[in-house]
Amino acid sequence: MTKFSSRNGCLTQRRQCPCGIETCFVRIEGDEEDLSPESLIEARIPHGPFKISLERSSVDSSPYVGQSFRTDDEAQNYYTNFARKNGFAIRRERSKGNPTHPLGVYKRELVCHRAGQSLPRKTAELKRQRNKKSSRCKCEAQMIIKKNVSKGVSRWVVIQFSNVHNHELLDSEEVRHLPAYRNISSVDRENILSLAKRGFTVNHIMKALETEKGVKAGHLTFTERDLRNFLQASKNINKENEGTELLKACKAMKDKRPDFRFEFTLDDSDCVEHIAWSYPESFQAYRLFGDIVIFDTSYNLYEYDRLFGVWFGLDNYGNVIFFGCVLLQDAKPHSHRWALQSFVRLMEGKFPRTVLTDLDMGLKDAMMSELPSTKHVFAIWHLTSKLSSWFSTLPGSQFENFVSDMLRVCNLDSVVEFDHQWNQMVLDFGLDSDRHIAILSFHREYWALPYLRGCFLGGLMRSGRPTSVKSFFKGPLNSQTRLRDFFERVGTAIDFLNQAGEEATLRQNYQNIKTRTCMPLEEQALHILTPYAFDMFQREIVESMQFAVYETERESYLVRHRLMIEGGHFVRCIQPDDEIQCSCQEFESSGILCRHILRVLSLKNYFMLPDRYLLIRWRRESSLFPKSSGYKFRSQALRSLASIVIQESSLTKDRFDYAQWHMSKLLTHVREMPTTVDETTADVEPSSLYDAAAANLVSQQTTARTRHKKLKNVAQAEAEVNLDVAES
Repeated sequence: MTKFSSRNGCLTQRRQCPCGIETCFVRIEGDEEDLSPESLIEARIPHGPFKISLERSSVDSSPYVGQSFRTDDEAQNYYTNFARKNGFAIRRERSKGNPTHPLGVYKRELVCHRAGQSLPRKTAELKRQRNKKSSRCKCEAQMIIKKNVSKGVSRWVVIQFSNVHNHELLDSEEVRHLPAYRNISSVDRENILSLAKRGFTVNHIMKALETEKGVKAGHLTFTERDLRNFLQASKNINKENEGTELLKACKAMKDKRPDFRFEFTLDDSDCVEHIAWSYPESFQAYRLFGDIVIFDTSYNLYEYDRLFGVWFGLDNYGNVIFFGCVLLQDAKPHSHRWALQSFVRLMEGKFPRTVLTDLDMGLKDAMMSELPSTKHVFAIWHLTSKLSSWFSTLPGSQFENFVSDMLRVCNLDSVVEFDHQWNQMVLDFGLDSDRHIAILSFHREYWALPYLRGCFLGGLMRSGRPTSVKSFFKGPLNSQTRLRDFFERVGTAIDFLNQAGEEATLRQNYQNIKTRTCMPLEEQALHILTPYAFDMFQREIVESMQFAVYETERESYLVRHRLMIEGGHFVRCIQPDDEIQCSCQEFESSGILCRHILRVLSLKNYFMLPDRYLLIRWRRESSLFPKSSGYKFRSQALRSLASIVIQESSLTKDRFDYAQWHMSKLLTHVREMPTTVDETTADVEPSSLYDAAAANLVSQQTTARTRHKKLKNVAQAEAEVNLDVAES
């Protein structure tokens, strides 16, 4: 039987196009396969201008030693695609590393599905299972990958690859019947449930899907039996009871943690209509970093036909932070309005300065109604994800040129330039009558950067997608996941997110950051700003050296790049109030002084930046971590430090010898220190099974060492007594 529910299987991406035409759907990349969650440690937002990747890995090319991937999931997906093309399947065989290791899991062995020996079965299983011969035949085809961390960036590198099989490979017709490739995608699951609700039989559903996909009978990625199993599993859920159980779970959490908050409404049948919740840690995070909020409503809980939304934020270290989440009965405007109202109430009435969302007309109307003073922005990553569906008629190379031109125009400085070049671009590609272009043009004030100057975005619109609902979850979700379990998974996901944030924060603080200029302004910023914010500042101050300054009138300056003969930005620097403004409005948008202002300050002999231009939001002192100085923090801090020591010390033999000698001395010194458990360790409640086990282990080791010392002291005392008796 196929596994029709893969990771995060109960979440399906909304595909209705914002143009409002019922027959228009957005094709989501990866529809045929469920998306795999990204590593939360890499949820940190990268710097640099936003780019959409137009490159696609070729599954025809064989993996090779030295090939690298961003994550182990990406490497496995690449090998999976290669295997399917070549007539076999793969599985994970062995992994090395664990949560206690500085690098976590650092090595994986991916092998052919026929690798290894047949597994022995228990007698009881033989009686109830057919005597099926094992497919394993000790095949040695494999790909081994290992994590390599350099300058804080981790990559998974292929260190060994073999494509030599000791069995016949399958053709394309045979390989699709392997269990690894038999699955019901999230989009198909949604369509199946929709057809089943309308009374379609299993046979009719199979034929409808085959017709829609344009495949021959029997050529879907699942069989009729798989479909029947899926529908049977779906019938086992009582949606009314599930809502009640979710409400009970929220109330139980409220009893356990009084600061936990939730809000809900009931429909005419006294069933849960909408429900939103958040945690105490999120309130503190929102007080510090609630100026910008990402509201992701792009997924449904398809089994319950509910809209799932998550509020995210960005801290001063560039880590994604959780604010709250909501389950809505539908995506109608009044539901969006309730979601926004409940979020503000959960966050003690504080309104965000900016909210980034998908292009959603119902949500747009709700924002105007409930948060009129908050700037509403359509996130650029949501728009670019729809381009391949909207403009599928453009040839491949022409489509790539269109995306490239669109992103270039989006990043222009002035509104006049944008309007002129946007209109010209639309004409050049023959899209002047396209309804999707009309939507983008009409709402340009919501997504085009020239129209968003002065709106605080925290650098998000110039960065890649920070996170998504899919990558938010670490544990498996499937079609049988109950709402109560879903609630618990949200809590688990938040724990992972917080741990990843703390890990990233500690690693940043251990970085060896150096100044790139001799300017005191850079030295000052280095000691005040977080490494994430300082990186943005450093890029600006380095670029400032490429600009010329012309005084136009008293306390007003024209700043222009040295290679330009016209244009530029105007900077006003009024003393003695230290009031500084630039026409580019970068400081208002990101909270980091722009290159134009920094060039003028340098010219005017500023050796220290006024405090008001080093925002509290980006300072080290505003960090959410560490939350305590107890065992959990100390353990995490030492693991992060050890990870960096390993990276730096392994580069040369001299470094290794030096580090090994000093660490041996350090270990000897630490072992000689008192081992009594202090109050902070005893009082800290472990937040995970690992922390609980580790704390218990420390307690056991401490007790054992104390007992050993007592026995040793008693033995020494007895020896001394015996010696005295002998001498006497």
